[in-house]
Amino acid sequence: MIKRILFLIVLVSGSWPSIAQESRYRYLVLFKDKNNSPFSVNKPTDFLSPAAVNRRTKNKIGISTQDLPVNPSYIQELKSAGAQIIYPLKWMNGVLIKEKPANIGKIKALKSVAGLYKNMPLDSSSDLRLQSESKQKTSQNSVLDYGNSLAQLNQLGIDKMHTQGFTGKGIKIAVLDDGFSQADQIGILQTVYSEKRMLATLVTDPGLSSVYVGGAHGTNVWSTIAAQSPGKLIGAAFDAQFALAQTEESDHELLVEEANWMRGAEWADSLGTDIITSSLGYSEFDNSNYDHRYADMDGRTTLVSKAAAWAASKGIICTVSAGNQGNVSWKYISAPADADSILSVGAVDRTGLRASFSSIGPSFDQRIKPDAAAMGLSTVGVQPSGTIASFNGTSFSAPLIAGLVAGILQANPQKTAQEIIQIIRKSGTQSSKPDQLLGYGIPHFDRVSQILNPILGNELPTNTRISIYPNPASLGQKIQVNTGGVDQGTLDIINMQGAIVQSISFQQAEFDFYVAPFISGKYYFRFTIRNQVSLVPMLLNL
Repeated sequence: MIKRILFLIVLVSGSWPSIAQESRYRYLVLFKDKNNSPFSVNKPTDFLSPAAVNRRTKNKIGISTQDLPVNPSYIQELKSAGAQIIYPLKWMNGVLIKEKPANIGKIKALKSVAGLYKNMPLDSSSDLRLQSESKQKTSQNSVLDYGNSLAQLNQLGIDKMHTQGFTGKGIKIAVLDDGFSQADQIGILQTVYSEKRMLATLVTDPGLSSVYVGGAHGTNVWSTIAAQSPGKLIGAAFDAQFALAQTEESDHELLVEEANWMRGAEWADSLGTDIITSSLGYSEFDNSNYDHRYADMDGRTTLVSKAAAWAASKGIICTVSAGNQGNVSWKYISAPADADSILSVGAVDRTGLRASFSSIGPSFDQRIKPDAAAMGLSTVGVQPSGTIASFNGTSFSAPLIAGLVAGILQANPQKTAQEIIQIIRKSGTQSSKPDQLLGYGIPHFDRVSQILNPILGNELPTNTRISIYPNPASLGQKIQVNTGGVDQGTLDIINMQGAIVQSISFQQAEFDFYVAPFISGKYYFRFTIRNQVSLVPMLLNL
């Protein structure tokens, strides 16, 4: 669910009391260039982690001047002019500063400065605040005991993905949200900390000292991916590594939050993140001068959509909530769900029917949006108190897709980000006829596996003369094979990713063998006999 907090904003004008004129606001200062920088595209490890460089290499993406940090000398000029530096934004070649309106002219006059984004403070506000409106609704036979979280995982085939050993291990996921209140104290999430899989945290709100004292929405969202409590809640990619960024400011709906989102994406990129998932969206602000129009939902106009598209261009897979405005006057997706080359995610119930609140597409330039859908109605997560609850909103469908993507990446490390995105779309329940309501539909791990491995997706007829006993079998159990009288051939054991994990040549019609110590799951026994090939499905259990 996309959280929206509404406030009334009035721009500071000359008629306001002098105390207002002395207030400091946040501005995004844009520089003219990155000339004379101490950084070079030829030495990327000076400003990117090895993991970030490796991700670009895998995705065949070069290092560009956009990747270079903002020139430190330009930042120093701002400091010397009296500006308070909040953070730089290298992709925009700018710096978010805090400054008095009266001093902005001095800042704009600096030789290195090209101007201000929107030529206005990004957080101008008055003291006329309305109460925030929370739109969350809460309530209370596989290898893993998923408890009440089984439905949301089973719908995407994530339970089968887990059975095959793909739980997100080794995959880096960054979550950009409003805050992760008490997440470091909740028992259901403690495995991430005890196993040292928390990579880093980032705070962008100057008023916060930690992501763990911010809003609760991020905690609810993150738990659907990271929780590990059998019988209660199992996250979609509970073995992944995580980075948590607070980018939303819960007391406001301000354009500066889009700059915060970009800061979070740049930070995630530098960590070598594989996936960014974010359950935030922007269309209306406290200051109506910043409100977006449907015409802005073209994937390249808003600040936050630029950030998402740039993250995708760095080889990161972004899963973003489509929005919760499908049954109100706006009805369309919000930014950054309109960005190209990302996965915008709508919401369905456990039966696959669209949730009425799920925002619709297409993008203004007529691209299919949303891209995919997952369970966002009565999705199970955790509250900061540690209580298991159910939540409504596309906020909870997007992280489920992120978990599915993590398992697919783990199973197919050679695939590029854009290849994975296309496979997710192709595996959707509406892939042959996508629409503006649910896009390509609900993806599923089994269909993804079939697309990735055509030999398994178009199974050859089983030779009824071949018998295998027992089937299912336990790992380590002796397998008895009878080929029906054919005494020579080969047997390949293939996993769901199409890899041959064991190969046997046989010289007799009946033979026994022991399978290697595979993980539990579905396999295929492929017999090649006299140039004829047949597949026999085989289930191996612990």
